[in-house]
Amino acid sequence: MHDFHLRDWQRRALEIWKKAGNRGIVSVVTGGGKTFFALACLREIRPLTTLIVVPTAALLDQWWEEAAAFFDLGLDDINIVTSKKGIKVGSINIAVLNTASRLPKKVLSDGLFLVVDECHKAASTKFSAVLEIPATATLGLSATPERQYDDGLNATLIPALGEVIFEYGYSDALRDGVIVPFVLRNLVFELEPERKTQYEKLTKAIARTIQEIGLETPETVALLLRRARLINASENRVRLALKLVQANRGKRILLFHEDIASCDAICTMLRGLDVHAGVYHSKMLLRDRAQVLADYRSGGIEVLVTCRALDEGFNVPETEIGIIAASTATRRQRIQRLGRVLRPSGGKEGATIFTLIATEPEIRRLREEEAAMKDVSMVTWNSL
Repeated sequence: MHDFHLRDWQRRALEIWKKAGNRGIVSVVTGGGKTFFALACLREIRPLTTLIVVPTAALLDQWWEEAAAFFDLGLDDINIVTSKKGIKVGSINIAVLNTASRLPKKVLSDGLFLVVDECHKAASTKFSAVLEIPATATLGLSATPERQYDDGLNATLIPALGEVIFEYGYSDALRDGVIVPFVLRNLVFELEPERKTQYEKLTKAIARTIQEIGLETPETVALLLRRARLINASENRVRLALKLVQANRGKRILLFHEDIASCDAICTMLRGLDVHAGVYHSKMLLRDRAQVLADYRSGGIEVLVTCRALDEGFNVPETEIGIIAASTATRRQRIQRLGRVLRPSGGKEGATIFTLIATEPEIRRLREEEAAMKDVSMVTWNSL
């Protein structure tokens, strides 16, 4: 077993977790070292059996590699739980959330340590069964354990995993050098006239529908999704994103969009401008995704265009520039995307995140973020 050095926050959180009876949720900014912290908890209590639950296959691969290195094990010494291959008693087990939520509870051993990464996802009705697995020690991990649209933290996560016992945010991570200094540049642009007219009509229809039948009805949700697609598909967004890439040539750039077709189109246009660009999204073959990430990390490509596939689970610390060309309204996605850009890497002195915004709700959300970031980052606004 390797004697890895714990950061100060990890030592403090470990003591608090032990005093809480080996239970609790730890909220750590993306890139803060929560995987390493969980493995240190495992080393501390040495349970008979451990089950680590992760939301995606990409995160499973990352945990698998890190757990093997931490405990000086071969990959085959760690059990990967599948629909056909259950928990192995006396071992470290890793399972994707969808698989873990369907495990039979009665066959599990005593002395189980349950670790739930990105634990906010386990509070959904679809996956909450994973929280019913009997465990003598529990640990929830998330940059954002609170859930934006329900009370899943208090109603579901805390009863199953324990209270939020430790928080480690941006200011802590910046102070400790866990993330690099960063600048947020918010660029306000105009939607195309016809698109702006459609947006205003949909906004009025949404307000009317909410008043008449409520916010969470299928009709209202359909209108909200339609409006989101409308503003994210703006040609002006794409043009501005291309200009930002051109202005930052020579730096490693991660460009986020919400739509796969738009990602493919942006990548094609960048290549037409002689930019070494690659695209990464869920519709690609696994081997092709792995290759494009390897090319980005090595410098073979300078711009990586992606949808939501990189929001959780991959480390690309070489990134110096983030361009959020289009996004959803969720705070969690925002935090995950910032975290992809803010990780330190050799020779990297800082990072800049450009966010393209065109509507009042987008502006309002980023004004709230600016207030929260006043002691952490410089925030600039420009109208284009």
